[in-house]
Amino acid sequence: MQRAVRMSKLGLVCTIILLVFSMLAAACGSNSNNNNNAGTSGNAAKNDSGGTANTSTDTSNNAAADNSATETNTSADLPEVKLTWYFPGNWPQPEQDKVFAEVNKVIKSKINATVDFKAIPFGDYDQKMQVVIASGEPYDITFTAGWINNYTQNVAKGAFLPLDDLLAKYAPQTSASMPASFWDATKIKGQIYGFVNQQISARTPAVAVPQSLIDKYGLDMNAISAKIGPDTLNLLEPFIQAVKKDNPQKFPVVGIDPDFFNVEAIVGINVPGVVAFNDDSLTVVNQFESDGFKTFLATLRDWNAKGYMNSKERLSKKTDDWTDGKAGKFIFNIGGAFKPGGANLDSALGGEPYAEVPAGTAHLTTGGITATMMAINRNSKNPERAMMLLELLNTDKDLYNLLNFGIKDEHYKIDSDGLMIPGDNQQGYNPQVPWMFASNFLANVEKGMPADVWDQTKKVNADALPSKLLGFTFDAEPVKGEIAKATAVWDEYSRAISLGVTSEEKYNEFLSKMKSAGADKIIAEMQKQINDWKASK
Repeated sequence: MQRAVRMSKLGLVCTIILLVFSMLAAACGSNSNNNNNAGTSGNAAKNDSGGTANTSTDTSNNAAADNSATETNTSADLPEVKLTWYFPGNWPQPEQDKVFAEVNKVIKSKINATVDFKAIPFGDYDQKMQVVIASGEPYDITFTAGWINNYTQNVAKGAFLPLDDLLAKYAPQTSASMPASFWDATKIKGQIYGFVNQQISARTPAVAVPQSLIDKYGLDMNAISAKIGPDTLNLLEPFIQAVKKDNPQKFPVVGIDPDFFNVEAIVGINVPGVVAFNDDSLTVVNQFESDGFKTFLATLRDWNAKGYMNSKERLSKKTDDWTDGKAGKFIFNIGGAFKPGGANLDSALGGEPYAEVPAGTAHLTTGGITATMMAINRNSKNPERAMMLLELLNTDKDLYNLLNFGIKDEHYKIDSDGLMIPGDNQQGYNPQVPWMFASNFLANVEKGMPADVWDQTKKVNADALPSKLLGFTFDAEPVKGEIAKATAVWDEYSRAISLGVTSEEKYNEFLSKMKSAGADKIIAEMQKQINDWKASK
């Protein structure tokens, strides 16, 4: 009896032990499965539906170490979402919907998302985004910079989401691909709100001229290289006169760009407040009251009076664009950024061969770094997936080139030397904004460009003179109302100013309205923040 009891007890113990081992085995199996799915995609599935990321797993290291594993898991593990993305450019393109559909097939397979591509013409983008942001219309991603859909102003309005945590978790490769100084340039109050598209960041405007006019009228491009500024525009007048004599329909285009005036704009050229590149004291001045701007304006007035500007024809357009260039109306175009291979882009946009030289000396500036960025809407329902999309576009070369250049062997081809050439149907999709969507360094090298064009571009960035304000970003919050008013004044007068139509009386009226809008208060706040930044260095 005692033996039977002992045997019964022994059997019970054995049974318990077996049960414990079974539970441990099941737990190990479960943990193993969880660990396999603990990368970016598994956590993103939770975060997309649940809002703010909250996990103890280090997803960034997993994603950086094994991107292919992330791609394998992503589509299966993530719930499907639809993202909305606003961006400007040379839109519409005849076959953009066809290309966007192909892009979406790839995005769907990689991160189980599709994108509603809101492609807006350059001239309409600012106003469109003002309406979208003010109305609270849902969207996820938008293009932003100092020159369009103003970055600083939108951060002050609370329109954009801080990206620091999202970058670390969902875009580790892009984050690591740039110097820390580039990300620092985007920071406002210590936080990153802009996702940088790498491209030419060392800025001086390009002087782009049709090669046919150079050849016919004997313009010495070397003689004007790095010598064109507000005080020296008249170096180009003999060339303008010669061209206009035979071609009255043609006109010069001169963009109003801070780099052209050798200054760094604190918010943008449209808002009072710049610091000269050569000013060690970092004194903020009102560019519209400066001698350089007034000299520039006097030259434009003179050119308009002489009939060079065709201002009546152009005044009704918000901005000049390459539609007129392709129609053969440009004598030259000063603007953008001079860069290796840039003449190829000019030639594609202008529909004929162009040559270009730098207007001045390139400087690496905060504004140059932040000239091409994406931001995520603070109210986006899927910020994690939006960041995953930006990472995908910056790491998947084929996808990037599909979105930029269209369908291979249709809109573009690759020749035997590995260089990109026009496809038989290039006219169906050729937006010519390769810096718009992601890192320009992923772009196919076009025939006619140096084979090492992207290495050359990186070298230009590395060798450029750094602005004395590099790394400073302005917090516009204390004067956001004044900046909004100043921007409205600029919008009212800028087109007439750029065409030389504004009389001295009208320009004084413009200055008076800028002062009433709060120009002095804006500049004082800029100076205060710069002084504090200097003291903290």
